[in-house]
Amino acid sequence: MIKLKVGTIIILFLAVTACSRHYVKQSEDSLSFYYNGNGAEKVIFYSDINNYAGSHFKRNEGYWIYTLDKPANVEEIKFFYKVDEKVYLPECMMKIKDEFGGKLCILEF
Repeated sequence: MIKLKVGTIIILFLAVTACSRHYVKQSEDSLSFYYNGNGAEKVIFYSDINNYAGSHFKRNEGYWIYTLDKPANVEEIKFFYKVDEKVYLPECMMKIKDEFGGKLCILEF
């Protein structure tokens, strides 16, 4: 019975992560943002570390990827995406309201 429950949990975890539209990989010196939007034509990353100047994701094997160097002396960033000119706020653990009535994700590292 326990083996069945563990197997079910593993399958559910794999299904959820495989369907996830967004995730972030952190390394010692960089952050890579991944967006799984099969029908998207353009994905742009906006963050407070570059004064919200948009940076384009690159398409790579079904995912859109944007990698940036971790900024020195910064412990968090605020960000959002635009997907085909529409604001997209990915799932994130922490959110904050911006000055325009929208929301931003906060990523601590």
